[in-house]
Amino acid sequence: MAEENKVQALLDKKISEDADFQATLADMSEEDQAQAITDKKAELIEAEFSALSEQKTKAEELARNQKVRAEKAEQEARKNKPVGDGSTPKKESEYSLQDIRALSDVHDDDVAEVVEFAKFKGISIAEAKKHPVIQNILSVNKEFRSTEAAKNSGKGKPGASRTTDAQLVEQAASGQLPDDDEGITRLAEARQAEKLAKLQK
Repeated sequence: MAEENKVQALLDKKISEDADFQATLADMSEEDQAQAITDKKAELIEAEFSALSEQKTKAEELARNQKVRAEKAEQEARKNKPVGDGSTPKKESEYSLQDIRALSDVHDDDVAEVVEFAKFKGISIAEAKKHPVIQNILSVNKEFRSTEAAKNSGKGKPGASRTTDAQLVEQAASGQLPDDDEGITRLAEARQAEKLAKLQK
């Protein structure tokens, strides 16, 4: 009821503000004026209803258009989405900070061994590193690398351990012959030099 009164008040206001309409009422009888006002109210209500209907239609059309655009954008985004996106874990997250710290003092050649053992046993890399099997492997590999490094560092360097020609001849006399071609050549040259020295005396 309050809404109806508000509508009536609004209509009355519009009619009273309409100067042209008020001018037409001046020459009419009261009965005709009442009828003209009723007709005018009906006309205003119809115009307002049409305007509201048109606004509603436009709003619905706009909503439909927005929905269609949103669906198209979503489909486009799906088409352009990389194939592997979200399915494969990122490489950066493969090792935790604890794993990196645990591997910091492990030789590069042994890292894969420790990681594979940890995965196989279902334990952390830090735990795998402390495991007796891995401790043994790491120690054997370290020893092997140290031996190889010592061998390689000794090659081609005239060190204090290099035998003299006289020692070579003595070792050959006692049955200890050189293992490599270089040693045999040196032994032959040493014997020749020894013979020449004896002949010159």
